[in-house]
Amino acid sequence: MERLYALQGLRGLAVLGVVLFHMTAVEHKYAGGDILLPPWLDFFQLGVDLFFVISGFVMVIVSRGRFQNIAECRRFIFNRLARIYPTYWLYYFITLAVVLVQPTLVNSSHGSSNLLMSFLLLPNDRVLLVMVAWSLLFELWFYLVFTGLMFFRERWLPAFLAGWALILVLFNSFENWQDHSPALKIVLHPYALEFILGVALALLFYGRYSGRIPTSAVAVALFAALLPGVGLIGYYRLFDDQGMLRMLSVGAVFGTLIFALALLERRRLIKVPGWLVAVGDMSYTLYLSHLLVLGVVGRFWQMFGNWPNSLLDNALFAALMVAAVLCYGWVGYRWFEKPVLDRANAFSRRHMHLDGISGRA
Repeated sequence: MERLYALQGLRGLAVLGVVLFHMTAVEHKYAGGDILLPPWLDFFQLGVDLFFVISGFVMVIVSRGRFQNIAECRRFIFNRLARIYPTYWLYYFITLAVVLVQPTLVNSSHGSSNLLMSFLLLPNDRVLLVMVAWSLLFELWFYLVFTGLMFFRERWLPAFLAGWALILVLFNSFENWQDHSPALKIVLHPYALEFILGVALALLFYGRYSGRIPTSAVAVALFAALLPGVGLIGYYRLFDDQGMLRMLSVGAVFGTLIFALALLERRRLIKVPGWLVAVGDMSYTLYLSHLLVLGVVGRFWQMFGNWPNSLLDNALFAALMVAAVLCYGWVGYRWFEKPVLDRANAFSRRHMHLDGISGRA
């Protein structure tokens, strides 16, 4: 399986963006009234959108040549679930322990959680116990649909994707996904369009024509995504909406960014910084743990580090938040997430033998 460092680097940028976005709320809550972090950091909540497009791209990487093989389909869904659940459950139980000791410290302004539905990551009408895990419900839905598509011929994948996208576009043109049950809100939400765009661009990347795209055209596309693309998304605050305009615009811009960087990396024209790849490797742990870490740092700062009428303490507070999130992220990834993933991958190799019935792709 090909490893694209550009994808890991973009994962790193995505999770750092989400952390910065949540740091603004933590500063407002614990910094004593004076604020340093600017409002435009709201843009970085789109880190989740970047994750969705990358996820679609990665699905093609990990599934190529594995279609119409029952054993491979089992391994695929097992590895996807193993990627999500064990690490999530660690932070679920940590959060649950905090709730049992001091209920007001977790989601106090968002109502109670359904503990069983939160544990299983199933759609429900209450906030999840681990709030940031809302995006995992979409990931699980994407994985389920993609696993179903793997039972068909691989060359049919573009047609299925086009049909899926058409259904979503038609529905969201005439109906509001928010008017439906919690499960249907996941199924009908236009977020899937970002995932589909990621898959489509990966198919183009691995297709016969990607090598014929001039490097100059790739560079122009990258420039367009970074400057007018990102700039227009920020100017029109598309992150304030959850409709098709956001999903299609943001998906197209982020998809172009992913495709261009991956192609430039394949041509050995760029090298992703090692530190950013490392942040990308531990991005899932960072994503799940950062609110807990920021809350601890915020309460500590409120007691010992808050200096009224000075922005120097805000700068130190921000630096401390970033350092704490990254330090814990490395520890959590190195000592829990990675060992669990390694064991899950070893289990699937040993016990899910390739005895399925293969079909022609």
